[in-house]
Amino acid sequence: MTHNDIIKEVNKKVFRPVYFLHGAESYFIDVVSHHLANSILEPTEREFNQTVVYGRDANMNDLVSTLKCFPMMSNYQVVILKEAQDIKEKDFDLLAGYLTNPQPSSILVISYKKTAGKKLQALFQKNPAAVLVYESMAVKENALPDWIINYLMQKKIVCSPKIAQIISGSLGNDLSKIANELDKVMLNLPEGGTLTMDDVEANIGISKKYNSFELQAAIAKNQKAKALEIASYFAANTREISIFAVIGILNSYFEKLFVFLQLKNSKPHAAIAAEMGIKPFMLDNYASASSNFSMKKVLEIFKTLRAYDLKAKGVDCITPEGELMREMIYKIVHL
Repeated sequence: MTHNDIIKEVNKKVFRPVYFLHGAESYFIDVVSHHLANSILEPTEREFNQTVVYGRDANMNDLVSTLKCFPMMSNYQVVILKEAQDIKEKDFDLLAGYLTNPQPSSILVISYKKTAGKKLQALFQKNPAAVLVYESMAVKENALPDWIINYLMQKKIVCSPKIAQIISGSLGNDLSKIANELDKVMLNLPEGGTLTMDDVEANIGISKKYNSFELQAAIAKNQKAKALEIASYFAANTREISIFAVIGILNSYFEKLFVFLQLKNSKPHAAIAAEMGIKPFMLDNYASASSNFSMKKVLEIFKTLRAYDLKAKGVDCITPEGELMREMIYKIVHL
């Protein structure tokens, strides 16, 4: 069951006595928890029938006592246990008895923002008729552009793969941050509109000329002057895009290019794209770049990226981040 499946079920007024939400991606946990908090009870019912408890303050015996109470002038009472990962795992054993026979008029929502251990998962899986266990999986880096496109599509906004790549490359894999930035953009776009780089630049602050996608493309095409121009912009704006973000983006790109170089003469394009974790239509970009890079040169780029990652972390280096950015790109384009 996905987070959207849970939301659809809740919208149909189908509720479970217990929701155990855990996993590596906190964004989906927050989305589900927020929807439950705002959908089960009417606003007038929440004052007396909705309780929020934080893990660091939680006492499991008190929690069970609360859950066994009856709601006041409502069909349900809702108890939301936030940041449940702060609770010692052994303390959850105090819920075992309640989980086998939960109060029908109480709904417990547990937000556990990391992947629960096997023992804890087993505890909540013993009574699947009453307890919904949802694991929130992290979105892989190569799936982020599609996630952005689908997020906007749900709001009836069209986004091209290139713009989605620029956004993900600049904002990283923090889904909450990405969603907040996309929501800001959508405030200024009509329903059915198309997201442009002008919109992205005006509302998110990502330059349409100086961004990670354009840097990657300039390096791939061996456009030294353009790559160094973008590097100079980044060097002057390290708060906007850090050297660590650039290292991650370039490392990911050259990992894919390295796979392409290994397989380009031995497998069909569809199989190569699958190995690289990209869509087949993107292969042309890597095929074009392969004429400028040998496997030996890509290995040298990996060495350069690792070296500057250490330097940026202060290992035997006190050079400012902006200067390191310029140096790193200069070395890469002159290998």
